[in-house]
Amino acid sequence: MTTLYLVRHGETEFNASNKVQGTMDTDLNEKGMQQAELVAKRLLKEEIDVTYTSSLNRAKSTAMKIADIANTDIYELHEFREICLGPWQGLTLDEINAQYAEHYKVYRENPSAFNMPGAETFLEVTDRFCGAIHKIVAENKDKKIVIVSHGAAIKAAIISILGMDINFYNKFRIDNASISVLLFNESYRGGVTVKCMNDTCHLRTE
Repeated sequence: MTTLYLVRHGETEFNASNKVQGTMDTDLNEKGMQQAELVAKRLLKEEIDVTYTSSLNRAKSTAMKIADIANTDIYELHEFREICLGPWQGLTLDEINAQYAEHYKVYRENPSAFNMPGAETFLEVTDRFCGAIHKIVAENKDKKIVIVSHGAAIKAAIISILGMDINFYNKFRIDNASISVLLFNESYRGGVTVKCMNDTCHLRTE
């Protein structure tokens, strides 16, 4: 059995201000650094074998804390970056709703049809993310793997791996420094079990 821990990065000032980050390269704030420490201590109990991370700083900082405490190798992959949201990046949700009402309505109500100039589609995100997951799982049979990534990308990947319609996207929540655990058996492409999702119990000491 191969175990995959999908970890969202700790909080940034953009998260605290309700701004869309996408592929903007933001850093963890003070609370985010504390969250990274807490999630790393939580994962120490799991005896992680290897850590992968998005190439964006907020994910890398979280992953480095995990890898340092767990004493694992760490690998950076572009495929685990957040969804690119083009002109929305740097704006609050209220600003997006005011300036891009039509596209935002599609994003909220019919994600499968979301196709805004300058942004990725959900199909593009899931293709790159899940392609990398399948490769990593195949290369790390029976190991415990951490991937540090981003909220939208993690949600889209889980939905795709479970064979669900992407239009369920807005019914899921992935919080900062949360852990979602997937179990892959021998026939992992058709045999995936969700052990837990959006686990934040380790943050209760904040």
